[in-house]
Amino acid sequence: EIQDHTQQDYPWKASLTSHQGGPPPSASSASYSWYPLMTSSSPLTSLYATCRGNSMPIHLIDAYTSQLRASYRPYNGVDELEGPTVVEFSPDGSRIYGTGFKTDRTIAVFDTAIPGREGRIMRLGKTRRSSDGQKGIPSAMAFAKSSGGDNNGPSNVFALGTYSPGSIYIYDDRATDTNPAGTIVLHGGLAVVGHGKAFARKKRRFEHTDNDIDADDGGENLFSSARVNWFQSRARGGITQLTWAPPTSNNPYVLYSASRRSNAVLSWDVRALSGLDLDGDAGNSRKRSGGASRTICGLQSFARDGDTNQRLEFDLDTNGNRMFVGSGSSEGMVKVYDVNTGKLDDEFKVVDGGGDAVNGVSFIPHPFGKNDGDGLLAVAVGSRHFYEEHLSD
Repeated sequence: EIQDHTQQDYPWKASLTSHQGGPPPSASSASYSWYPLMTSSSPLTSLYATCRGNSMPIHLIDAYTSQLRASYRPYNGVDELEGPTVVEFSPDGSRIYGTGFKTDRTIAVFDTAIPGREGRIMRLGKTRRSSDGQKGIPSAMAFAKSSGGDNNGPSNVFALGTYSPGSIYIYDDRATDTNPAGTIVLHGGLAVVGHGKAFARKKRRFEHTDNDIDADDGGENLFSSARVNWFQSRARGGITQLTWAPPTSNNPYVLYSASRRSNAVLSWDVRALSGLDLDGDAGNSRKRSGGASRTICGLQSFARDGDTNQRLEFDLDTNGNRMFVGSGSSEGMVKVYDVNTGKLDDEFKVVDGGGDAVNGVSFIPHPFGKNDGDGLLAVAVGSRHFYEEHLSD
């Protein structure tokens, strides 16, 4: 049962503003990430990282006082300070990742305990204009959760999404600095969603014939080309959010994605990435298909009204059994899906007559809940309104 507690019931007041204790920032935040080891009872761990793009560094902010704790300064190839538009902590909180630079396809990695400009640069391609690697401006990043049942265990595998041409790739940051550019990819071409016309030609070129399907797959064609094309097209407009399934879910190897102006949240099974066949035998897959790579298996889609340029968030409960999806329509709705079946369980309105989209959704586990799925759901609602004066004759 979902109970509605709006601002009319409780007169809320902001406990923290972004410029508390100092002057207002010169630009709005492009991205933020909470310190994964944060506990409210320990002020030393109450931190979040934020970035604003342009020529501004990554800032580490005290969540209680809003004072600046540390700065991390990425520099580009011509030794100019360039601010990222995406920031993320590693699951153990020891590293800060910044990406989304306009001048080059790179990821800046900093040690959280060492502020300044000393960091590691990971390249998504040899050069900005080279044909190798992942293309587009990075727009979303998500680390896989720890298999130990919590979110704070060490993990080096992360997913990275880009704007147009929209794509999703899986990376591992355990590559040494001596490796050549582009080697942080887990395997050559491990793409969840490829990009551009070359990827479409690649799929057609490596399609199995009827004889190949009978011989290799036992006559069972798991994913038709129409299904593959539908999933790929929904993610092609530009990735806005990536979220891994919790380690306690039925399938922790599922990656969820949302895209710009897309009418669905998609789920992907990363156990069968492109570059590998469904059995994980890359060598035999290449022999059967001439160096082929299968497109990744799209699992389910969760419908939403995404006809807006805003980022529309979604979130999962603690065990990954329910998904809460914000709506881009003017109805102010939140949809609740059963992740295992893909069916709509419930939907509720959070704003009456406001005409705004629900662009932020966050599930918080209840510390005294009887069930693992008990918790609180925080939503953010709003959009830009332009008031025009009507001039009469």
